[in-house]
Amino acid sequence: EPADNTGTQGTAFAVELSTDISKEYPTTLITNHHVIKSCIGIESKLTVALPFEDPVEAVIVKWDEDNDLAVVATKLKLPVLYFSESVPYPGYWAMALGSADGYEGSVSFGNVINTNSSEILITNLISHGSSGGPLVDNEGFVIGVTSWGSEAEQYNGAKSLDAFCAKILNCSFSDGKTWWS
Repeated sequence: EPADNTGTQGTAFAVELSTDISKEYPTTLITNHHVIKSCIGIESKLTVALPFEDPVEAVIVKWDEDNDLAVVATKLKLPVLYFSESVPYPGYWAMALGSADGYEGSVSFGNVINTNSSEILITNLISHGSSGGPLVDNEGFVIGVTSWGSEAEQYNGAKSLDAFCAKILNCSFSDGKTWWS
């Protein structure tokens, strides 16, 4: 939260990802860059909390502004989500979790409309506060990070796991550049 007490709200989820500060802040979270942007490089207070619980300190580990992704770490112990090995295709079922308009623990169901190299177009209803939340498939695996809503069209968007490989994850796969090969 910036010094002027204006803040932003978003969603994050825990993953198994080691960082340079994992000993002090053992839980690693993924969210959107635009969720934590106002906390970068200024006197800010970044906190995370489970729904209806007290906030706990968190720190920004790294971010990728181009792909709108960020890594945050905290001492709050949370169960981790795992990444899907399946490529989402048009019609693929998807669930978005977040804090839609501040309603913590919001869930919406939809499907994948299409994908490109870094985004997944979805029919899930999302709104402010949902940003940074996991987009999960029918087996409970993360397929993306809910990132933006369209006011003019009937779809919304999430960053795909391929976008993670730019700066967030060390993707040493056969092509070295993408999650899904």
